Amino acid sequence: MEKPHNGDKGKPVQRIGYWPLSADCRDASGHGRHGEASEIVFGGEGALFNGISSTVTLPVFAETDGQQPFSLSMQFQINDRKGFLPGGLANVYSEKRMEGWHLSVLTQAGVTSTQPNWRNLQFGWSTARGEEKWRDWGSPGEGRMISAMCVFNGHLYVGTFDNAADHRGRVFRLDEAASAWIDCGHPDDSNAVYALAEFKGRLYAGTMRYRASGSALPESPNLEPGGRIYRYTGGRTWELFAELPVPDNDSVGALTVYDDRLIAMSFYPHGVFAYDEYGNCEILGAPGPEGRTRTFNMAPYQGDLYIGCNEKGGVYRRKLDEPWTYCGNVPQCSQVYCFSIFHNQLLMGIWNEARMLRYEGGTEWSDFGLMDDELEVMGVSVFNGKLYGGTLPGGYVFRYNGERNWERIAVLEEPDPNVRYRRVWSMAVFNGKLFAGTLPSGKVWSMSRDPLATHDTSLTDGWHRAVVTYDKTRLSLYVDGQLVSEAACDHQLIDSSALAGLPLTIGKGPQCHFSGTIREIELFAGALNSNEVALMEGIPAKQGDEF
Repeated sequence: MEKPHNGDKGKPVQRIGYWPLSADCRDASGHGRHGEASEIVFGGEGALFNGISSTVTLPVFAETDGQQPFSLSMQFQINDRKGFLPGGLANVYSEKRMEGWHLSVLTQAGVTSTQPNWRNLQFGWSTARGEEKWRDWGSPGEGRMISAMCVFNGHLYVGTFDNAADHRGRVFRLDEAASAWIDCGHPDDSNAVYALAEFKGRLYAGTMRYRASGSALPESPNLEPGGRIYRYTGGRTWELFAELPVPDNDSVGALTVYDDRLIAMSFYPHGVFAYDEYGNCEILGAPGPEGRTRTFNMAPYQGDLYIGCNEKGGVYRRKLDEPWTYCGNVPQCSQVYCFSIFHNQLLMGIWNEARMLRYEGGTEWSDFGLMDDELEVMGVSVFNGKLYGGTLPGGYVFRYNGERNWERIAVLEEPDPNVRYRRVWSMAVFNGKLFAGTLPSGKVWSMSRDPLATHDTSLTDGWHRAVVTYDKTRLSLYVDGQLVSEAACDHQLIDSSALAGLPLTIGKGPQCHFSGTIREIELFAGALNSNEVALMEGIPAKQGDEF
């Protein structure tokens, strides 16, 4: 095995910091690089991070600015059961410049109708010099809309509206190696698979009779109602999990996971429902003065379930054992289409102007910027330290550059005088890329930019060890002693001055603060090799390899 380039190959990689976090954040390596704790509770198992404000700030290290190889190891367990996102584990990252590296666990919900990412561990480096490179993956089944995306068990799945062959909604899985889409079947005979989510290690799909006139398209000839939730059993087979208990049920408008429940929202009739893994249902009702407001999307944030509404209803939130509480609206907004959490703050995207708003608490929202003269924000995603949004009617993708400035970086639906609305409806982060799905061509696109190593299988409950290494040519991500992902990295694209004076921060990332427990942090002045990482977990070195 090739040895890491750490200077003298006869010497082991030097550990330059060790923070057990059992009772405090002092450095036990003997180097005296003690940390400073904020809103941390120390217990027998490690340091407890509250998912809102907890951090451990370690000193500034010259070894972590991109000009030298380094490695970082830590043990952690996620606590996201009560509506907190897992968030960032460690970073040297400038929020103002949106540059630097991060080790994070990405969960995203409220991306219009779907939950595209669930507990996906990532190690990435965001720069100012990267170049967006787009790839067209075609139209799965020649459908008209990519209505849902979900990263599940190492694969990207998409749900479609109105498959060309039979006008049914289907699920497809991307085969990147073959540049092909694998048909995973149609859960029922309705025209759309509108929502996808992972829950308890299984993939779930929500079906709908989508009314295409809302997108200024001809209606689908398929009038079969949806309104059911299905669980994937492999191949092209799905088993019925639940039917939404509402009159005239025909649509599952969104799925997400909150407080250890699968939350399903009806789209045309009103109503929200919480399911356990056995299909037992708790009725949460609909928000609004009369409990009849039509809703569009849902997302957990800092302990609450947030829901975006139609009919100028604005935003509401609740816990399972509490009623809906009104969280306000803005004058220009008659529909809330998406949620995102970026830099630890809740954002919403709206119609009838393509504006993002930031939640300030109570019923107050502040302006987070307008995407040119577009009319609606739909797909939105945190991708490797930056924030992206998709719009209508142009079918554009924008990148947030700070100070309420959004830059148009792509046109994913070509202008057509016969098409009134072109949408970038869905987004997901998979295999180091940002994926986006559109209407009316029903295409999937991907964009790569800065190096990002992703673990596209969700982390289980319990303790894990993450190790990241940087050797100036690649980022490597290890989970529990096993290499799970790598990304090529050109250190010449990294501006070390952007990280000057920035400490190594534990418990925070570009998306949000960490919720869970962290212990046994180790920092090394060099890139560990795979056998050195394996030995941390007690895995024997491969025969023939030496240290």
